[in-house]
Amino acid sequence: MHTFIDVLLGQGSTPSRARSPKTVENYVAAILHILEAWIADGHTDPREITKKHIEDALDPLRGDQARRLHTALRSFFRALKRERLVFRDPARSISLTSNRTVPAALPSDRISGLLDRLDDPRDRLMVALVAIYALLPGQLVHLRRTDLDRSKGRLRLRRAGRMDHVIYLDAFTLRLATTWELHRHRRWPDSSNPHLFVTRNTAVNDSGPPISAGVVQQLFQRVGLPAGRLRVDRIVDEARHSADPVRLMELFGLSNLSATRYVLSAHPDERNGPIAP
Repeated sequence: MHTFIDVLLGQGSTPSRARSPKTVENYVAAILHILEAWIADGHTDPREITKKHIEDALDPLRGDQARRLHTALRSFFRALKRERLVFRDPARSISLTSNRTVPAALPSDRISGLLDRLDDPRDRLMVALVAIYALLPGQLVHLRRTDLDRSKGRLRLRRAGRMDHVIYLDAFTLRLATTWELHRHRRWPDSSNPHLFVTRNTAVNDSGPPISAGVVQQLFQRVGLPAGRLRVDRIVDEARHSADPVRLMELFGLSNLSATRYVLSAHPDERNGPIAP
């Protein structure tokens, strides 16, 4: 445990960015009772812990409680492996597919205020994806129909040179997505354009081009708030509530550095603490 804390604070054998004291406290609190249970069962060496031990620890938990323990255990074993205290990471291949990390929606009056200015189902969905899930304008442009899985409530974001990021959609956004898909099919039933969002021109273009960046820019001009500003507001709003860079990384696909900067923006009192970059 002391080694784990040292790594979280950036004091391991390999220099690393320090977590905030609150994050360290949360991670330790999440795994302490599990470590004590393993010790009580005679597993005093972390090298004895297997994937099955971790799955058994996660099995009775649901929702945020399972997510917190899962994240903390992954961080714990990554730290031990980096310090060469274990040879393999038993938590590496474990995922919580049934525990979806869905960001809290913005206040309903704020979303309604933005969407009330729009009639087009496509425009309403694009604004919601930025306002709730902090998508970049370029991501809206390049989304494909196959990236949206309405049956599973998820949307895949393709990222060049990086792993895809999957977001889980709330019921409100799923309804908007369904409305847009139905509207698109009724208006352009023979369209073969593979992109999720189309215009009257791109829908009938056999080469299947994406919408232009100008379409997105004009949309948010009508809304009265630039997409970039709305995206930043959304992430900062989440950072105010969680103060945890890891959560921002999971929700929005941010890098560790970007997530840390957002937390510092939302909590300037920690600017001179160990979380500071």
